[in-house]
Amino acid sequence: MTEIDVKINELIGLIENEEAVKRYKEIEKALQDNEYVKSKLEEFRKWQRKMVIYEASGNKISDEINEKYDKLYNELLEIPILNEYLNLQQEINEMLHTITGIIEKEMNR
Repeated sequence: MTEIDVKINELIGLIENEEAVKRYKEIEKALQDNEYVKSKLEEFRKWQRKMVIYEASGNKISDEINEKYDKLYNELLEIPILNEYLNLQQEINEMLHTITGIIEKEMNR
């Protein structure tokens, strides 16, 4: 194993031991086991796909589709555990973006 591989594994370990990452994984597991949330997310994705298809074909998205999409989106945001999951996802993505930026900066020295 090269020194780079060792350092990468150390970095992965540090990231995995972050409290936000641990909590994110716990919530992800809970969401996968929650049939209500899964069905709401699938219904939301269905409406998202409809919107993309309409937009891609140059059609205006109907008020009905917009209303249904907004209603489902708001219902999803009212689920506390899903809200926490999305916030943690954003926090982790920002952390990873920062790490990537630091690595890129150091590589370009």
